[in-house]
Amino acid sequence: MRVQKSRSKIRFPAIVAILCVAGVISVSAQAAAGGGFSREAQAILDAIDAAQQYSSISYVGMMEITQGSRVLKKQFAAYARGKDRVFLEFSNPEDRGVRMLRLGSSIWMYFPSERDTVRISGSLMRQGLMGSNLSYEEVAEGESLKDFYSAEILREETLDGQPCKVLKLSSSRTDISYPVRILWVDNTREIPLKIELYARSGILMKTMYIKNVEPISGRLLPTTVEIVDALKKNSKTLFSMDSVRLDIMLTDSMFSMEALTK
Repeated sequence: MRVQKSRSKIRFPAIVAILCVAGVISVSAQAAAGGGFSREAQAILDAIDAAQQYSSISYVGMMEITQGSRVLKKQFAAYARGKDRVFLEFSNPEDRGVRMLRLGSSIWMYFPSERDTVRISGSLMRQGLMGSNLSYEEVAEGESLKDFYSAEILREETLDGQPCKVLKLSSSRTDISYPVRILWVDNTREIPLKIELYARSGILMKTMYIKNVEPISGRLLPTTVEIVDALKKNSKTLFSMDSVRLDIMLTDSMFSMEALTK
């Protein structure tokens, strides 16, 4: 389901590795001095962050979106530079030529059939990107989580046969989507295998499962992630990426209104 389009003034100013797969999963946290928060938790998250840092990325992405009995497949090319510039172009027949541009926290969509550019704002930010289980609001959160969260180790347990440390990230800020995140981090590879996202009320909103991790340019990156909506029955998105390239030259012109509407 596309966003409901409403014309708005287009301003200029963009996401880091989209769908934030790396952005959402490659997390870092700022550990507090006491009260259950630990330097060990900080060290684990620093290791995760260091392993998945890159200046730019491009890849071919696929979203398989399940909503009840309906399954949609969306293919796109993705380009991201730094933490605040992302450009997507969809190529599946139903959405061919639809594009998304993020500059800082601002997001625009372009729909070629109507030749219409839409700035995503207000209530539209809570809608799913192209009907997926990833909201535009989440896509707009490009800042490092280390500035927002404190971390603590809750326990150790096994997940899918892998020994993991279970970490809790907490934030008192009111301008983020999920004040609490619970991570299951593989002890050996120091990568998250599962992430639970909670509202301030304590309600579980979504769970992310990292289904596949691949070595790419000397780093371990999640290449298949399933996002499950905890509030809607049989509502999930399987996100995968292929042909991944890191630390490549991406020019400013690729992240512009001209590129969005060409």
